[in-house]
Parts: sequence; structure tokens; C-alpha cells
Amino acid sequence: MTAGSEVSQNGFSLIELVVALGIISILALIAMPSFVTQIKQDRLTNNVNLLSAFYKYSRSEAVKQSKSVQLIKENSSWLLKSRENGVLVTVNQFSATDPSIKIGFEDRTISSTGELDQAVNMLVTDDDTSTADYRFCVLKSGQSWVDKAESNCE
Repeated sequence: MTAGSEVSQNGFSLIELVVALGIISILALIAMPSFVTQIKQDRLTNNVNLLSAFYKYSRSEAVKQSKSVQLIKENSSWLLKSRENGVLVTVNQFSATDPSIKIGFEDRTISSTGELDQAVNMLVTDDDTSTADYRFCVLKSGQSWVDKAESNCE
């Protein structure tokens, strides 16, 4: 070899770049369905937690105001209504954050002591077999919890 004839190679060849991009693409395609399922599951979990928080807020309003309040199903919402001067007034409302989520709302009355007229057993689902559905449960005493849909509040 003569001086100055040595060629230094900096960077990647086109073939190396294409192979690396191909591997990255394959890995992304494998991971994508799992990522989409995780997003759907998080959306469902978030909605059932918001539903639980809405119920707890409604119960605290009944106790705080020392009067009964009503949870009324209207279309795809749950309305918290309180009687003001003999008229039912909507105080707050809960609706699912995504149209794919279905909640089996039920009309209920919460007494001033925080007890319900009937127990609650609501399914929260997105009708997608790749996600786990939830069940929102409330005893007549007012105690509430979220569980897997299969448990059926037992």
C-alpha cells in the first residue's frame, strides 16, 4: 500500500440502511396490535374510574346537602339531579369519553345518609373481545367498587 491510498469509511452503506429499516418496520408491525389493544384497555379503565368517581361525588353531595339526590339515565349519560324549590335540577352529569364505550346506566336514588334505594350492577364495555370489560357495583349501603365483568358484583 502506498501512502494516502487508504479509504476511510464513515457512515452506512445503502444496503445496511435498508436492512436496518426493514428490521425496524417488522418490529413496529409486530408491536402495533398490542399497542392498539393497550390504548383501548386504558380508555375503558379510565371511563370506569371516572364513573366510580362520579358516583362517589354524587353520594357525597347527598350527604353534604342532607337530602336525597337522584341518578337518572338519560340517553347515554347519568345525570345527578337534586330537588331545588320543588324542581329537579341537574347538578352534574357523566358520559363516557368515547362513543365506543357502552355503560348500562340505571336510575337510582341516593338518600341523605348515602344509602341507595337499590343496588347497582352496571356493565362497562366496548364490545371488543381484545379488552377486558368491567362491572361497577354498589351495595344498598352505598359501598362501591369496580371489578372484572365476569364477577357480576359477587
